[in-house]
Amino acid sequence: MSVKLSHPDKVLWPKTAGTPAFAKKDLYDYYDKAAARILPHVIERPLSIVRAPDGIDGQKFFQRHVMEGIGNMAPVKVKGEAKPYMSIEGKDGLLQLAQIAALEFHPWGSKRGDPETPERLIFDLDPAPGMEFERVVDAAKQLRERLRACGLAPFLKTTGGKGLHVVTPIAGTSKRPATWEDARRFAADLCAGMEADEPDRYTTNMRKAARTNKVFLDYLRNAKSATAVAPWSPRARPSATVAVPIPWSKATAKLDPHRYTLASAAAFLRAADPWREMGQAARALDAAAKRLKKM
Repeated sequence: MSVKLSHPDKVLWPKTAGTPAFAKKDLYDYYDKAAARILPHVIERPLSIVRAPDGIDGQKFFQRHVMEGIGNMAPVKVKGEAKPYMSIEGKDGLLQLAQIAALEFHPWGSKRGDPETPERLIFDLDPAPGMEFERVVDAAKQLRERLRACGLAPFLKTTGGKGLHVVTPIAGTSKRPATWEDARRFAADLCAGMEADEPDRYTTNMRKAARTNKVFLDYLRNAKSATAVAPWSPRARPSATVAVPIPWSKATAKLDPHRYTLASAAAFLRAADPWREMGQAARALDAAAKRLKKM
């Protein structure tokens, strides 16, 4: 081990009816095997983590600032923040997350080493309680078509929970980099268009009273300091679900996001990475915004 692991047998996820118990060593092994897929999406970015030293049934807490005594973590200075955010620079930093029982990691959608410049848009599709998951899949497909019509390249992932994320890489121009306000405004306008076209199916209102039998189109992940769970991150939830990128071909009525767990990690890591082209797929946000206004 390149990172010393204390209490490797400490159970972090208790056994469920469908999955075995997972200990800290299991988490370490997963981060070790999945590092090549995880790191491109988190390295050198401000990072928030969910730690559960006593497992998911114990106390959990959110951490975002660098703490003394935790190795393999690098500070990231953020304008307007008194304390630097934590970040990781390589595989040892990722493995350190297992040592400190970080069960989830939530990076900014910014460029590596540049917190002030957004690199991707993230749309969180959150269904109302009791809603059939097929409705969420339909929402993701409609969002995909709107993003494509704007000239952007959408990618899909599960969240390890009840929703889906649609993510698209963006870029500025040689004269003007994209800003967080650009990202927030575009995401808000796109979601507002979906809501206006089908108000009985979609809402951008986060109040629970307004979300009855609707999919909440959460565009608020696109503001500075906002985060979303990283691709390939486990979740601090029963069954040790994982937020897994999936190809659009799997966006069908049969999609079951809860099948992606640490127990099935060997299988989904063997499959081709559906996000492998994301780094080359960024398109200018200014041009996309102009197309959106004409839709």
